[in-house]
Amino acid sequence: MTAGHLASVPPNYRVMESHEVIKEALNKTSPKAVASDWGVSLSLVYKWAQPNTELGSGSRNPLDRIHELMRLTGEEKIIHWLCKQAG
Repeated sequence: MTAGHLASVPPNYRVMESHEVIKEALNKTSPKAVASDWGVSLSLVYKWAQPNTELGSGSRNPLDRIHELMRLTGEEKIIHWLCKQAG
């Protein structure tokens, strides 16, 4: 978030970690269906919903990868495209 965006964020608001966002999203669908549609293992999908730390069992998830792509390229069009897809 930029400084301008922070002004509208309530003081008690905590930005979710990427694995938390995925965990909530998986509560709305079948992790098995996600794994099947994406051609990945069910265990990988579950790992995406866990913290990715040296001590944790998580794995770099798609949100982390998109963030890294934006950081490496400096291209904000990536997030604009995602927002457009979301409607």
